[in-house]
Amino acid sequence: MKANAIQLTILAAFAGACSSSPSQPKPEQVNETRTISRTNAVTARPASSKDAGEWNEARGGLLRTFAFRALDRDLLEEGRQYLAQACEADPNDSTSHAALARLYLAEGDAQSALVYASRASAAAPTDPEVNLVYAAALAETNQPSKATEQLEQSWASVSSDPEFARSILMHYATMGDSERAQDFVTKELTENPELAGSWAAAGDLMLAEGDMEGAAASYQHALKIDPTVYTPPSMDDYVGRVSRNEDPILASARAAEVAGNWQEAVNLYQFMVGKESVPPAAHLGLARCFSQLNRPQEAELQLSQVDPGVRGWRGHLLQARLDIAASRWSNARTSCLLALEERPGLRSAELLLQFVTEKEEAAKVK
Repeated sequence: MKANAIQLTILAAFAGACSSSPSQPKPEQVNETRTISRTNAVTARPASSKDAGEWNEARGGLLRTFAFRALDRDLLEEGRQYLAQACEADPNDSTSHAALARLYLAEGDAQSALVYASRASAAAPTDPEVNLVYAAALAETNQPSKATEQLEQSWASVSSDPEFARSILMHYATMGDSERAQDFVTKELTENPELAGSWAAAGDLMLAEGDMEGAAASYQHALKIDPTVYTPPSMDDYVGRVSRNEDPILASARAAEVAGNWQEAVNLYQFMVGKESVPPAAHLGLARCFSQLNRPQEAELQLSQVDPGVRGWRGHLLQARLDIAASRWSNARTSCLLALEERPGLRSAELLLQFVTEKEEAAKVK
């Protein structure tokens, strides 16, 4: 069974550890092996069960540290051996068990992953990260119902985590259960509308269904609640998210615009327009803000500073609305068609074009 979205999510932190191991261990790894050997040779097990438990826990922690160091150096096999020893030393070490389960999932050994993931979950039943691993192992061993149950139980304790919400949604999608995915999103929007995760999940679902405008609106709402929430790069133009390399003033202006702080955005855009070299994005942003502030003449003035070939679909759509407001039906039709050329199927452009066509037909009758 191919790795599903949950598995890909939980394996992200281990991406660097999934490459093949070097044929020979590095000197540091050899030294660590010798360190453990010496530690085992000179340390006697305490007599009492309490002391033995503490000794095993300490030894397991030491082995886990060596394991992560090995994985950081791409020593996959050595890291696995250390993790296995850590799990044996301390059966309650959920971190080592979950980490070993991740490694097995990355290699496609779902059965081995399930063994360690189930032990990790038994040791830490309320840890959402552990339960993500366990759910992935269940899904990969053809136990989707149990995986769903595991995820839903964990969700109750981490309902403010946007990425966990996405993991659940992607799990439903992987199972092909679109109805359950829709029910999950509807329930979250109804019960937790104040959480960014609810809106981000709604955006994901709408994007999967091809509803670009609905997805954009949901992502924008999520960003207003939590500006750090992840949105797909393909939606950057829709939600106004800026490039990391963009001018910081332009980035701040667009962030203010996304948040609905129109006058603040105007001030920042105007600062950029006052420079010698003005990026088209500044004129376009200023035009959008003036339109929101019901200042159409100023909006048109800014649009006129941008060549139609670089206005983008948002610029064409804004021009169409301004043309409609001024009853310039032929111009509005052209702007709608330009928007649809860049964004085929854009529902707002289609509706405006339909409105313009009706007005043109009515004008012909008169």
